[in-house]
Amino acid sequence: MRLTGFATGPFQTNCYVGVNEETKKAFVVDPGMGAYERVLQIVQEAEAELEAVVLTHGHIDHTRDAGAFGLPTYIHPADQYMLDGGRGLGDQTLALHDVANMAPVEDIVDMPAVLDVAGIRLSTLHAPGHSPGCVMLVAQLAEAGVVFSGDVLFRGSIGRTDFDHSDPDAMRESLRGPVWDLDDALHVLPGHGPTTTVAHERATNPFLLQANAGR
Repeated sequence: MRLTGFATGPFQTNCYVGVNEETKKAFVVDPGMGAYERVLQIVQEAEAELEAVVLTHGHIDHTRDAGAFGLPTYIHPADQYMLDGGRGLGDQTLALHDVANMAPVEDIVDMPAVLDVAGIRLSTLHAPGHSPGCVMLVAQLAEAGVVFSGDVLFRGSIGRTDFDHSDPDAMRESLRGPVWDLDDALHVLPGHGPTTTVAHERATNPFLLQANAGR
């Protein structure tokens, strides 16, 4: 699979496009504001067909352009309400993302435990805390395993838990459970900032280490 990542929108949210070069099918993860045209360009240059939109969670900086594709859009049920005009975040954030002119997501699909998309198998790990429906998506590829970590795990940090719908206790349990249990060899493709590896974060990330102290 060929993976392309780029940052977009006011919060420089990472968007990823996966192209299966054998099937010529593609998917997009977290198309934030301004991602639409770039995604289409990447898919066109690969002579592929975009098959689905995959969302790590429901925050508007990750979902702003999802509706523009008119494709099945996979998201955990707990965050689906956020697709209704960007609910869950403040008015200033919604204005920054021009929600008034946002294409609605028409085809919302519950995120399954295992998602087969574009001939690629993604294993879904529910990791609430930043939002109720945060997930991480793991793909074991021939080249290397990757995890799309959304706003659960960043290089040296984690997603914030001070929104009304956030839950610091749930985040702690996510860090102790699905995050800690990730394979060290996985490359981490986060929702913001640079890429990293699970091994690096397990050794250096202060939030991950604090949550797992004494283990």
